[in-house]
Amino acid sequence: MLEAGALVLADGGLCCIDEFDSMREHDRTTIHEAMEQQTISVAKAGLVTTLSTRTTVFGATNPKGQYDSNESLSVNTTLSGPLLSRFDIVLVLLDKKNPKLDGIISSHILAQSTKAEENKASDPAVKSTQPLGIKEWTLPCLRRYIHYVKQRFKPVLTKEAESVISGYYQLQRRDGTHNAARTTVRMLESLIRLAQAHARLMFRNEVTRLDAIAAILCIESSMTISAIIDGDGNALNSNFQENPDQEYIKEEQKIRDKLGDYLY
Repeated sequence: MLEAGALVLADGGLCCIDEFDSMREHDRTTIHEAMEQQTISVAKAGLVTTLSTRTTVFGATNPKGQYDSNESLSVNTTLSGPLLSRFDIVLVLLDKKNPKLDGIISSHILAQSTKAEENKASDPAVKSTQPLGIKEWTLPCLRRYIHYVKQRFKPVLTKEAESVISGYYQLQRRDGTHNAARTTVRMLESLIRLAQAHARLMFRNEVTRLDAIAAILCIESSMTISAIIDGDGNALNSNFQENPDQEYIKEEQKIRDKLGDYLY
């Protein structure tokens, strides 16, 4: 009797795996095929079949000891390069001392436990501080939007987007300090997928230069040694910008300056 595992049951959806570094070697080998081919081959007791695993894998792992920003992700996580390269994004969450962030987190937790958020909705003083015409989306509304754009749009790359993505990939490949676990052909495929995803999110069928920049910023969030943008690689301290369009332009200029001759 053949029973479906987590990846097979999550076919068409999302599979969350905690303690990713604690998986057995056999399971790691299996997940290679599942993430690369979107299938799992089974050959046991005369039963030979292939099961679909068309799922997004969301994994969480702890570093081996103290996280060292001077070392590669492979060294810090004890995960092999081939396995790491199968993830489009690797977010490093470092619990550094940050009084401002600690205050925000503690306030949020306290508000949740005391039901303060419910009282804010009926507080006219709070409503008056919100910009006119801006209304937060509910979770069901956001789900419907994401479902619609995934089904409706199949974005294609423009020449400008191709130039930015190709230039960034070449720079990472030729950099002497590049992270071998990340800078493979799969990085190029990840950049394309992320740029297309951002285009869908922005409700368009073309991958623009802006979408390519957004994809690079996602990849940069997991870089430490080979990052081309200055930063500590800690996604935990990042936040939404008050003026995202202006922030995009600023980050785009930084990336274009770094790419230089790699652009065409």
